[in-house]
Amino acid sequence: MRGGANLDDAIPVAVEIIGDVRARGDAALLDWSEQLDRERPAAVRVSAERLAAARVDDDVLAAIRELVRVVREFHALQFPEDISAEPYPGVRTERRYLPLGSVGIYVPGGRATLPSSLIMAAVPAQVAGVKRIAVCSPRPAEVVLATARELGIDEVYAVGGAQAIGAMAYGTESIAPVDKIVGPGNRWVTAAKLLVASHVGIDLPAGPSEVLIVADDTARADWVAADLRAQAEHGPDSETILVTTSAVLAAEVRRLLEADDAVGAGEGATGVAKQVQIEVVATLDAALARADDYAAEHLQLMVADPEAALARVRNAGAIFLGNEGSAVIGDYAAGTNHVLPTGGLARGAGGLGLEAFLKPVEIVRTNRAGLAAMRPVVAALSRVEGLPLHGAAVEARFADEA
Repeated sequence: MRGGANLDDAIPVAVEIIGDVRARGDAALLDWSEQLDRERPAAVRVSAERLAAARVDDDVLAAIRELVRVVREFHALQFPEDISAEPYPGVRTERRYLPLGSVGIYVPGGRATLPSSLIMAAVPAQVAGVKRIAVCSPRPAEVVLATARELGIDEVYAVGGAQAIGAMAYGTESIAPVDKIVGPGNRWVTAAKLLVASHVGIDLPAGPSEVLIVADDTARADWVAADLRAQAEHGPDSETILVTTSAVLAAEVRRLLEADDAVGAGEGATGVAKQVQIEVVATLDAALARADDYAAEHLQLMVADPEAALARVRNAGAIFLGNEGSAVIGDYAAGTNHVLPTGGLARGAGGLGLEAFLKPVEIVRTNRAGLAAMRPVVAALSRVEGLPLHGAAVEARFADEA
């Protein structure tokens, strides 16, 4: 078993920052950006000229467009159906889905530049029909700006951290408040999202990235090692776990990771062998139970019969099947969403999807015959619950019949 990220030290800092942003607006945004990012933005909003001038290599632009295409296609299939029912003659109930009016997207700007995360949030919002999309990113990179331009987003702000979350939640002189904030971030961003959640919608408090690989003796050690190393690349707080029924595979994966560390393979990924946790268990049942208990953001099933293993898994953000099923393809190419629950939250929550940008609205239509059919139900329940004025509101409609 494991719990969510420890935010004890981040929450007091986020409280201070958000309070300051609410009190001083743009000035607080610029001051906190200078203090925390060691760079004061020239302006809160990125100019249209800077967006237009952003350039990336042709192969990167092609990859961005391809990822936008597959994410759009996959999420367009996720529209829930509106429903209606007739519980009594003369009563029609309905549940329909409407797009949110505005969404704020947080794009991290720390160790990695993440245009893919912008795509994962913005494209489903656009498919859902959200009219206003605002993007906040500290020191936004050229590729993030070029991606925003490619998506037709012109509202981009060069601020990050808890101060950006506070601005999107409560508004400043430059940033109008939004209806919902989505996107991954560090502990301070996560803490800030939780703090503003009583005022504005949030997606989920996604924390440090993680992968758990379940493997048997059919898995290739070099591929397992490569996937563990790829996940560790996110940073030293990323959790990378191999659970295997094969002691031989475990030993070979450990050898490969230590050998890579010895020669410094993978920029920024030295020391991975110490970061990776490898567990040898007696049976595949035990491995799958461990995976379900952990509830990983990314779960890879590198076993002889991955479909059978899949049927026995309930808790994971995204599941990748077979030796070819690296979690990396979910990040960059498959079209599934890579904004996923971490810290064990996959036990009760799923990843970002189209529904995050829609809200259900319930509608009730009734005529007098329908109201008469519901009258005794309202009378009895309002009486037993000690809310007589609820019942009186319906009885008033029949007063002229007395």
